[in-house]
Amino acid sequence: LARRAPGLDRLRDRGLVTDQEYETLVGLAIPPARWYLIVLQWITARIVKAHSEGVLTGGSGFEQLALNKCCDMRSACMTIPDELAARMPLAYVHFTHLLVDILLLIAPFGLYPNLGWFSIPMTGLFNLFFRGLIELSKSFLDPFGNRRVSISGLSADISIDTLIGEVNAGSLVWP
Repeated sequence: LARRAPGLDRLRDRGLVTDQEYETLVGLAIPPARWYLIVLQWITARIVKAHSEGVLTGGSGFEQLALNKCCDMRSACMTIPDELAARMPLAYVHFTHLLVDILLLIAPFGLYPNLGWFSIPMTGLFNLFFRGLIELSKSFLDPFGNRRVSISGLSADISIDTLIGEVNAGSLVWP
């Protein structure tokens, strides 16, 4: 069973990854989610080699600055799984739930002096809209859909790959 990351075959077909690089990545003993570390090592090694051979020229500190930028890119890539797993603290969602419940409980009493008996259907309308606020707060609890926190079908999962694809649909740079 060959392990592949989505799009790796397309990168090879377009010539952006050589056959040797492709076979190296597929044959690694690390999960595909960490293949970017190997690619960053290749980039770092090529920067050092190109600088030592004189292909890349620069003043004092060029190599150090280039390697620092590679390290910055590695650290930025390492934070992506943490960001995907990060969830809004549960206390915020509970606090929002508490505020909405209290508002819906006291709404008929607050509306009655101004609306009279019409406050009864308005309370139902309030329930409809403010329950949507609760669903929204629950979707903020788990924005990437890693865990189902809502029992209704109203919560929306954010599909990052679809979002990026739609944002870059007309781009000439994005492959």
